[in-house]
Amino acid sequence: MFKTKDMEGDTMKIKSFLFITLIIISFMAIHCSRSQSPFSPDAVSNNAILNGTVVLSGTSATSFGAIQIGVKGTSLYTYPDGNGNFQIDNLPTGNIVVEVSVMSKLADIQIDNIQSGEEIRIAIEVQSDNQAVLSNMERNKKFTGTLQAQIQPKKWNLNWVDSEDEVVAKISGEGYDQIAAGSVKLVGPDEDKINSYEEDVGGVYFIAKFHQSEAVGIINDPVPGMNYDIRVEYVLDGETLYLQDTIEIVGKMSRDDEELSIQVNPTKWNTNWNKSSGTVMVKLWGEGYDQIDPATVMMVGPDDPDGPDDVDVIYPVSSNLADDQLIVKFSKKEAISIIPEPTHGDKHVILITDDPDGGGTFSFEYAIEIVGSKK
Repeated sequence: MFKTKDMEGDTMKIKSFLFITLIIISFMAIHCSRSQSPFSPDAVSNNAILNGTVVLSGTSATSFGAIQIGVKGTSLYTYPDGNGNFQIDNLPTGNIVVEVSVMSKLADIQIDNIQSGEEIRIAIEVQSDNQAVLSNMERNKKFTGTLQAQIQPKKWNLNWVDSEDEVVAKISGEGYDQIAAGSVKLVGPDEDKINSYEEDVGGVYFIAKFHQSEAVGIINDPVPGMNYDIRVEYVLDGETLYLQDTIEIVGKMSRDDEELSIQVNPTKWNTNWNKSSGTVMVKLWGEGYDQIDPATVMMVGPDDPDGPDDVDVIYPVSSNLADDQLIVKFSKKEAISIIPEPTHGDKHVILITDDPDGGGTFSFEYAIEIVGSKK
């Protein structure tokens, strides 16, 4: 039997196809032998995890929705949930940079020598200028770095004198589990102290608990809206040491309070209010609120040690009595004028009273914060 030229051509085509197919199969086999499927159990277990929490400081002007956390140089990124929690899976091993973006401001967090299967947890605080900073880092359930304290809750209420709840101080870092039992105390700005009523070493924290009714008492004459530094005293290796955290005082917001109470809104005063036609609202309720003459209510500015002796005073532009409360309104333009040289980030204590000399029926101090353009 003789082969024609057409038959010989078809045979060559078949051989060429088989040869190319074998090359492709061989390449795939080699490639698969050198790498694992991303869906295989081994591949998943070898990947590191980054999770953590974002905390907004009391003066932060942003929200969780405006924050993005990602791994620089990769497509890995996420956003915090409504509680500030986040997680990034499949973290690459080796050295990485975690980039935190807050309203166009960027912050880099370096994490070195990440191992396969490692779990890394970080806490990020967003400060008043929307700058993110690393609070602490935990790797494989062990905190790195020096000891630090977290006090919870961060907002202490004036009505805690009747509270049965607790304040918790958490100490983490190297040596947390070596703190002497029964040694932890809370120390106020004027050195008033209280002892913990319960302590425990759990997870990666030394936890000390205090009664809220006692905690608020270590701050003399607390002012709503003001921040106070609280020290956590403890004994380690026979030495008395201190850590520090900051809390904010909030006012009595319950309408069930019998005594006279106050609320100022807003508490953030803008430097551009000198062009505003709006108002600052002051609400008074509780015992005797309906006996107050609105015309006598005044807002008194803070003392300026470098300014004149006379303190600026302004009076309401309107008022009304309704819903078990007295509402008096002050001009924003006049309100910002009683603050000497208002500067972004500063806090000032103003006075709401019917007699700044102390002979009236009520007198409340309230803290406000200046926001707006920076000088």
